[in-house]
Amino acid sequence: MRHADFGSISSGTMQSEDLLESFASELDYQLSRQPCSFRRAPYRKLIREANQCLRRLNGEGTHAQQQEAKEYASEIVNDLMDSLSEFAPPLAYFGGHPGDGADYGFWLLEDFQRDFDGLQVDDLNDIPRNYRGEVLHINDHGNATLYVAMTRGKLKEIWSLV
Repeated sequence: MRHADFGSISSGTMQSEDLLESFASELDYQLSRQPCSFRRAPYRKLIREANQCLRRLNGEGTHAQQQEAKEYASEIVNDLMDSLSEFAPPLAYFGGHPGDGADYGFWLLEDFQRDFDGLQVDDLNDIPRNYRGEVLHINDHGNATLYVAMTRGKLKEIWSLV
């Protein structure tokens, strides 16, 4: 699975119409980045539901269908948030920014260092040569990088934040 990049995808609004559009679009983008073997069907169904709800909120359909869409919109937004959470990088989440609840995106967990159960180092030379698994490197400037230590001491970067 390819994880999402850190950052905002929707800001300045908490209106269901805006969130439906932004979240469905982001989910579609995340699906486009996945390998061919990735199971897309449940996510595609949710995107279709979100787009149908959005059309109804924008006046398409009968009055009863439009009212139903108003009641159903927040449920679809929550389902989209749950789905997007599955694409969050390790030690991250999808949701509102801790400093601004109307800024939705992929953010690093506040206590990511405490929650991390792999090897934490402040110098990459401190990684044992035979170590295999996740390595969290935080340098003296506070920059954080998550790696996976592979065979022969090779590191594969998962994410990096400055």
